[in-house]
Amino acid sequence: MKIGSFAKLYNVSVDTIRYYIELGLLVPEKKGAQFQLNQSCLDDMELILELKHLQFSLKEIQKFLSYKRLTINIDISYYQNLLSEKKNTFVEEKKELNRFIKLIDDKLQSFEQPAISCSYTGVPISFIPFFYCPYCKVQLNISDASIRDSNISEAKLTCSCGYFSSIQDGIVLTSNLEESPYCILNEETMKEFTPSFVSLREKGDQWMIKVLKEQDLSNKVVIETNIDISVSLPKYISSLDSDTFYIFCGFSLTMIKKLKCLIEKVNSKLRIVYIQNTDYLLPLKPGSIDVVIDSITTNDVCSHKNVFPITLLQTYMNDRSKVIGNYLYYHEGATSLLNFRTLYPNSHPHVLYPNYLESNLGKEGLKIQQRTIIGSTDNPGIFLDYHEQGEKVNLLGYIANRAI
Repeated sequence: MKIGSFAKLYNVSVDTIRYYIELGLLVPEKKGAQFQLNQSCLDDMELILELKHLQFSLKEIQKFLSYKRLTINIDISYYQNLLSEKKNTFVEEKKELNRFIKLIDDKLQSFEQPAISCSYTGVPISFIPFFYCPYCKVQLNISDASIRDSNISEAKLTCSCGYFSSIQDGIVLTSNLEESPYCILNEETMKEFTPSFVSLREKGDQWMIKVLKEQDLSNKVVIETNIDISVSLPKYISSLDSDTFYIFCGFSLTMIKKLKCLIEKVNSKLRIVYIQNTDYLLPLKPGSIDVVIDSITTNDVCSHKNVFPITLLQTYMNDRSKVIGNYLYYHEGATSLLNFRTLYPNSHPHVLYPNYLESNLGKEGLKIQQRTIIGSTDNPGIFLDYHEQGEKVNLLGYIANRAI
């Protein structure tokens, strides 16, 4: 029987049969340049398939066939011993599997235990002086406030011009909320990132937190926006300075609530203000923000809006404000840049270009004082739908201050 017919008979590929011949599992006759598989090969193939079905490795099957050929026929006792050894191996593996199953069950059960009680957090009372109308630039009136443990859980924030925001469940909800243009970070979107891109982002986050901890943040205000898809600071909650005000903004109320719940469990002593906002018109005092965290926020915002995000935050920054961030970019001439413009025609011009960040920061009176190449990856995953296979996307860490 020719090799093609033999492979078809057992529903395997010709390459598989050639591999078995190479290993010596099958020993066909050879006529000229072609193999002829005889009855002996048929018998051996039946045995190979039987042993494979019993989870024997090719190496174990090879050993068994060698013994069979040396002894002319199958020694039943040898076959019995072989099967007994395999059974014992499975029994031991089963014990190990049962042990691991028990460990997983215990872990799952621990999640079902009553939730650990944690301190409720709302808007710190000490933050009240920072609430201003984004239009009139005057302090907002606070009414119908519910206060719990020095935190405001419910309140109305109003201005004589008609501007209105509220505090609900300790979260500031601003006016004119729109539907988010961003993909919310959840289990599905996380699958779109490759491990190499996640590792690159983590290196960038670690660099930012290191730089942040080197700053004097006593009684300062730090803001991180766009937490829906880029969450940097909250991952390092336990190490953040409790003398600092932290503001976390996002489109998704669900995401904000999850973040708030997490922080309440891990470090409820932090002074945090959570704001649901979609237009960057924040109810904050002009000049109140000391540090802006750009956790690739520039890349995210500029992909969907024809605006530089620092421009939107400019009103809230002061003469000593800093921007600490990460920025993704490609080198000039990259096909990924062309792909991006095709997919995101309404994006801010030249985002993802290497000189984009410095140029736009300069327009806002900011200058990059320190830059660090965090690294690069040629396989970020399908979340960067514009990425051209084989090209590298780079991550820059930077600190920008007011230009003197």
